[in-house]
Amino acid sequence: MRALYASFARLCDAIPYALLALVCRVAAAVPFWRSGQAKLDGADFLGVKFELFHLKASQAYLFAEEFHFPETIAPAAAQLAAIGENILSPLLIIGLFGRASALGLLVMTAVIQFYVYPSELLNPNGNWSEHLLWAAPLLVVLGRGPGGLSADAWARTFFSGRR
Repeated sequence: MRALYASFARLCDAIPYALLALVCRVAAAVPFWRSGQAKLDGADFLGVKFELFHLKASQAYLFAEEFHFPETIAPAAAQLAAIGENILSPLLIIGLFGRASALGLLVMTAVIQFYVYPSELLNPNGNWSEHLLWAAPLLVVLGRGPGGLSADAWARTFFSGRR
C-alpha cells in the first residue's frame, strides 16, 4: 500500500505548476468577472460589457442598503468594485500583473467577508466557505506567482533577453 501511495504521489508531483497556476487563476477570476459584468449597464458585445463607468442604477442602492456602505461613498464603492472586478479578473486569467491582480481580488474578498458579511464568519452555514474558495487559489497565485503559462512569464523571458 505504501508503494502504491508513493507512485500516486510521484504522479501528482508531475503535474506542472504552470497548469496548476492557470487553473487557480481561472477559478478565482470567474466569480469576480461574473459579478463585475452583472454590475454594468448598457450594451454588450458577444456577451461582454465594456462600459466600465456605466453602472446599473441599483448598484449604489445595493451598496448602501444591503452592504451598509455610507450613502455618501456607496456610489464610489460600487464603481470601484465594478472596475476592479472587470479589470483584475481578465488580468489574472492571462497572468499579466498576476500577483498584483491576485492581491487586489484577495483584498476585495476580505472586504466582502469582514466588512459586508462579518456575522457570516461565525455561522457554520455562512458564506465564509464560498469566500474561502475564492481566497485559496488567489493565495496560491500570490504566494507562488502566476506560473509559466502567463503573460508575466512571457514578459520576463522577453525582457530578460532569453528567447
